[in-house]
Amino acid sequence: MQIAREADTPLARQADPGGPFPLGSFNITELGQKADKIGKDTNFRGLTVFNNVIYTTKGSGGNGINTVYFIDTTGNAANGSPKACPNGVGLPAPSATLPTTQIFYDGSKLATQGVAPYNMCVLSGFPTALKGTTSFPFGIWFADANTLYVADEGNGTATFDPASNSYTAAKAQTSAGLQKWVFDSTAGAWKQVYTMQAGLGLGVPYTVQGYPTGNNAATGKPWSPATDGLRNITGRVNRDGSVSIWAITSTVSGSGDQGADPNKLVMITDKLSATTLPAGERFVTLRTANSGEALRGVSFTPGTGDGREEAHDRGSCGRDHRGDDCRDID
Repeated sequence: MQIAREADTPLARQADPGGPFPLGSFNITELGQKADKIGKDTNFRGLTVFNNVIYTTKGSGGNGINTVYFIDTTGNAANGSPKACPNGVGLPAPSATLPTTQIFYDGSKLATQGVAPYNMCVLSGFPTALKGTTSFPFGIWFADANTLYVADEGNGTATFDPASNSYTAAKAQTSAGLQKWVFDSTAGAWKQVYTMQAGLGLGVPYTVQGYPTGNNAATGKPWSPATDGLRNITGRVNRDGSVSIWAITSTVSGSGDQGADPNKLVMITDKLSATTLPAGERFVTLRTANSGEALRGVSFTPGTGDGREEAHDRGSCGRDHRGDDCRDID
């Protein structure tokens, strides 16, 4: 990661932030699990900052835990475990501050232990299952201290049924889409209250102008992509007690490179105080990427303050995120 200071001077006169450096590290041994392949526990995806705490997600790869994490800056106990989670799971301390420097690590242990000692925790209430196959968190956004929205990108399985003209594995998912989590102060943990999927058309192929039609001879499946879930998100709290959330979809198709197809920018409005899914809430599509494009992120246009959103285009990576080689986060 890199740390960049807020500045209002021209870019050419701003200080060089330097190269990436270790800011946080997690290992499944914190949960009492046997160590797996070094580096696979830290294949992080989404990233956000809330109340001086850095949160990130892991939702891909065949090792580690697909869940939501946070970086603990309150110090390490004598055994090297983060103080906020001596057993690997916990909550940020009220006194937490943003990191200002890279973490110390023993370079001689990189090959066997990775970046150690470890300073990250699984956020209390979120999955702790090793090599989970039902949770694929990506983008995260806090509406307030007690409400967290998590984008689940889906499992990336392109099973297709010609009879129903659908990618059946994607269509059958119950956790893909936009998950709403609320904090239970009595239990001291976050709880998922519902998942928003209506309007996404999970598993249903859609047409992209200029994109190949028919089936890919190499896979025997349609070129036409279908939504598999959501990746990067951003949001806004409205004056009427609702929240508006913009999201970038993930895809499945017969292309052979899941997630790299022309995808969509979608938006939904949710009642902030709701703990059961309100009737009638559904996603609307604001933009579909053109052939040869893939939308990678969404943010508010800097300086407008009025919630106008901007979708960021990037060409498809050489390999998809699920292949562990391409980890764009806008």
